[in-house]
Amino acid sequence: MRAALFKAPAARLAIGTVPDPVAGPGEVIVRVKACGICGSDLHAAGSSTLKMPVDTIMGHEFAGVIEEVGDGVSGFTRGDAIASMAFVACGQCPMCAADAGVRCYAPRAIGFGEVPGAFAEFIKTRPGAIFKLPPSMSQRVGATVEPLVAGLHGLRRSHFQVGETCLITGAGSLGLAALLWARYAGARAVVVSEVLMPRRDLALKLGADAAVDPRMHSPVAAMTRLTGSPPDVIFECIGAPGTLAQAISLAPRGGRVVVLGAAMEDDGFPPAIALGRELDIHFSLGLEPGEAETTIAAIASGRIAADQMIAHTVNLDDLPRAFAALGDSGIAGKLMLEF
Repeated sequence: MRAALFKAPAARLAIGTVPDPVAGPGEVIVRVKACGICGSDLHAAGSSTLKMPVDTIMGHEFAGVIEEVGDGVSGFTRGDAIASMAFVACGQCPMCAADAGVRCYAPRAIGFGEVPGAFAEFIKTRPGAIFKLPPSMSQRVGATVEPLVAGLHGLRRSHFQVGETCLITGAGSLGLAALLWARYAGARAVVVSEVLMPRRDLALKLGADAAVDPRMHSPVAAMTRLTGSPPDVIFECIGAPGTLAQAISLAPRGGRVVVLGAAMEDDGFPPAIALGRELDIHFSLGLEPGEAETTIAAIASGRIAADQMIAHTVNLDDLPRAFAALGDSGIAGKLMLEF
C-alpha cells in the first residue's frame, strides 16, 4: 500500500510503499477514506523529546470502510463505515473483555510510532476503538468525530453547566471542537483567544461571542465586557510550551482550567499562582463510554456543525507539501487527507 512516511530529522513526510496490513485474530483492516491533520501531528513531527522513528506512518483522526475482519471479531462486517478514536485497544484486558474498549487498560496510540497511522491506504485496528457511522454521514465528516469527541470529553471534565461562560485559547480543531460543544451545552458566552485572524473569523462563524488577538487585547477583559465577570472555565487548546501557564494566569480565583492541548515538550507551570487562586486544573485525554456515540448522533442531527470545521482537502501525493506548509500557513479549519 502507499503511505506518507515520517522522515527525521527534517520533520517531513515522503510518499512510499509498505506492505499491506493483515488482520489477525480480533483485528480489522480499514480502508482509509479520510484523515484529518491534527495540531499534535505537527507538534510530534517537530518534537525533540518524542523522537518518532523514521518511516512512522502518522495520522489518527480517520474514517473509513472495513476491508477485512479477523477471526473472533463480532459486530462489524466488511463494508461497514466507521470512525476511529486515536488508539488501538489491547483486546485482552478486563475492559476489552467486557466490550468497553474505550476504557482499555493498555491502549496504544495511533500514528506516533507505536501503531501505524492513517496517512495510508489501509490501517489495522481493533473493534474497541471504532464506531459505526450512519449511511447519511460522509467519510469526510466522519473523520471529525475523533477531535469532536476530545472536545466533548474536555467539556465533561470541566463539569460545565448551562449558563456558564468559557474562554478558549487557540482556534485550531480542538479549540473549535470545544467551542461547538460549549454552545451545544448552553454556554452564556464564549470568548476565543487566537493570534491568527482567519481562525478568529472562523470561531466567530461557529458561534463565538468574541474572538481576540491576545497580543493586542485581553481575552478576560473581552469576557468581562460581555458578561460583567471573568470566565468560569478556561479551555487550553494550544498545547505549546507556556500555554498552560498562560491559561493559569488568565483564570480567576476559584476558576477551572481544562487542558486539551497536547504539549510534546516538558513544560513547567506556576503552581503558586494556581494555588493562590485555588484553581481546579483538569487534564483531558481520551473518552468515556457513550461519548463517541453522542458525538456521531449530534453530527447526524445537525446540532454540531462538523462540516464547517473542514477547510481544505488534499490527496496523498499532495500531503507532504501541505503538511510542511501547515504550521506557518495560518489555515482556518481542518486540513483533511482524502482517498
